Amino acid sequence: MSRPATHSGSWYSDDLRRLDAELSRHLVDASKNVNMVKGSRLIISPHAGYKYCGSTMAYSYASLDLNSNVKRIIIMGPSHHIYFKNQIYVSGFSEVQTPLGNLHVDKDFIEDKLMGNSIEKGLFAYMDEETDLSEHSLEMQFPMVVKTLQFRNIDVDKVKVVPMIVSHNSEAVDTKLANVLKNEFMNPETIFIVSSDFCHWGRRFQYTGYVGNSEELKDSLEEQTEIEMLTSRSKSLHREVKIWESIMIIDKFGMKLLSDSDNSDKYKNWKNYIEISGNTVCGTNPIKVILKTIELIANEVVSSGSDSSKIDFYWPSYSQSSKVTSVNESSVSYASGYAII
Repeated sequence: MSRPATHSGSWYSDDLRRLDAELSRHLVDASKNVNMVKGSRLIISPHAGYKYCGSTMAYSYASLDLNSNVKRIIIMGPSHHIYFKNQIYVSGFSEVQTPLGNLHVDKDFIEDKLMGNSIEKGLFAYMDEETDLSEHSLEMQFPMVVKTLQFRNIDVDKVKVVPMIVSHNSEAVDTKLANVLKNEFMNPETIFIVSSDFCHWGRRFQYTGYVGNSEELKDSLEEQTEIEMLTSRSKSLHREVKIWESIMIIDKFGMKLLSDSDNSDKYKNWKNYIEISGNTVCGTNPIKVILKTIELIANEVVSSGSDSSKIDFYWPSYSQSSKVTSVNESSVSYASGYAII
């Protein structure tokens, strides 16, 4: 059964030529960035409408080590419509449609490696059809996956996808999930895409966090005190920077944390950063699963007597949907991230 492109015609164009031209232009522009480190098999990509985030997400895709050896792309996104705990939900469809062509779902991998895992049974379950069709965090990656494969002259039919959503897990369950995924993490035939926007700022998102500078946020993390939340009563004259600049400080602090932390500290530091800053990074739960996977691999490398090979994150592009200057306004941030495994 094929999953229809339910957000086509609204979140992105349903016209093949127009969509092809738009995504091709973004990939060409991003590929010209000479400062990017090539060869990534793990990216963090935004999932808003392409007119908002397409140019930013293209930087993540331009970094991918997509070649003829790649057989599988695991796409992990947050759940925007249902709440569940201590599981990952995977798509039950056999393929997903896009205006640029369809992608096959790796049903054999899902059944054998996930559902049929003899050690960690019950960690994976199929999402219901309504949930699958409504979840944009997965669908917004599909057309860009197709376009990037075409851009690299790779047969779309030879690469399969594994769409999955993550809600709320305990650290113990994140560890179990990481144990299942770590072999694929080191498999050069597999690529990981984590679908996530960054800060959702404004009253409608119930988040109005503000810091004047990065040192202020650093102090809050060290003192374990939550940052200020702006209200209509907040005195604008005392603000050190504009709101949109504060949002960027909060976002880039988290991005730097993912870049600079040791492999074994990334999970803990990210969790603490989200709790103290309150930053509404919608993909924080799938990000945590990935960070726990990195941690397990790092610990295994160390215990084997080898030096731990640090997995660095790079952030070639960042944007915001609008530059907020008032508590009555709102914006969503987009960041392209990638890591070299």
